[in-house]
Amino acid sequence: MSTADNAPSAGESRLERAGVRFLQSLARERKPVSQDALHVLNAEERRALVTIERNAIARAALAGALSGLVCAIPAIVLSPVQSAAPVEAHAKYWAIVVGVTIVASVLEIAFLYWDGLRSVQKLAHAAGMDLAAPELEGDKTSALWALARAALEAPNPPDAVPGVDPLREASRARVFAASLLYKLKVTISGFLVKALVRRALGRAATRTVLELVAVPVTALWDGLVCWLIVREARLRVLGPSAAVEFTSIILGDAERRSPACRATCARAVGAAAVRSEDLHPNLVALLREVRRVTALADGDAQQPVEAIDDSARFLSDLEGLSKDEQAVALRVLATASIIDGRLAREEKRLLHEAFDRAGRALDLAVIEALRRAFVSGDAIPPAKLEAIR
Repeated sequence: MSTADNAPSAGESRLERAGVRFLQSLARERKPVSQDALHVLNAEERRALVTIERNAIARAALAGALSGLVCAIPAIVLSPVQSAAPVEAHAKYWAIVVGVTIVASVLEIAFLYWDGLRSVQKLAHAAGMDLAAPELEGDKTSALWALARAALEAPNPPDAVPGVDPLREASRARVFAASLLYKLKVTISGFLVKALVRRALGRAATRTVLELVAVPVTALWDGLVCWLIVREARLRVLGPSAAVEFTSIILGDAERRSPACRATCARAVGAAAVRSEDLHPNLVALLREVRRVTALADGDAQQPVEAIDDSARFLSDLEGLSKDEQAVALRVLATASIIDGRLAREEKRLLHEAFDRAGRALDLAVIEALRRAFVSGDAIPPAKLEAIR
């Protein structure tokens, strides 16, 4: 195999590929477990997942606390540099403080990545998912890659599905600002906490106290980020099988549906991706399954779907369907809106617009209940989906 074959493509990074290989190596060491549907968790599986998640969060918080403490020690122990001190004294002081901070931060991040990947693999194994399958490595939209990205906090590739641009309706300036704030999260939170401590304690807020404030701040932040990671990983473990079953329930009789209904169902998933501004792997799995069931797979010349990510086209086409087929498309839209575990403001707006176009009243509580059940791993009987009408 050539070097070019090993090189990361535009949709991946070297870190993601290393994470995928590490996950597969861990998976090969464990014997896959057989069980019921992945997205339905029994009591034993729930306990296992909760234990894995709690232990991961505790380790992340401890790593953050140790990193914060190590970074604070030089600033506390070394004598503060007076303004009149020689330039060499200033240089030595800051060289030590900055050097220790860089080393501690690098080690902290490396541990969090390593432990995050281990925890994600344990979650997948506890839920019965085998990540060692060779074919998963070559599919950049597979659960293996999705879990590696979750553990490494890597963004979902926006080009995972040809013809679907999740940022089609997004404000580029807002996306950039949100990304920048995310990168500065620890710095901003640490600064704000120090400012609050200084204001609360006044003159009593010594340099030692202010430096040590970073210890609990870093611990809490690392614990919070880890909680978000394991929660997201659990959703990605449950997503593919949920997409299959949800589609089977909603579109089990797809052959009876008109071509317009089939296309509208596919556009419902694309519209949900655009309104959430993220091509979540669970949405990719759902769109793939909807296309398969409705014979709208890529390359099918008989049933091409144009502008699959055009929410305005989806709403317009929805109006032209029969009442029965409108209900089917609305169920697909509701499923697409919650299968990533969130129900964003713009997704709620799309649901309101779709139900209005269909001349129906939206009961958001029904969809919220569906989202909570899915996130919790509860069994979702067909009646809950059929209640969306």
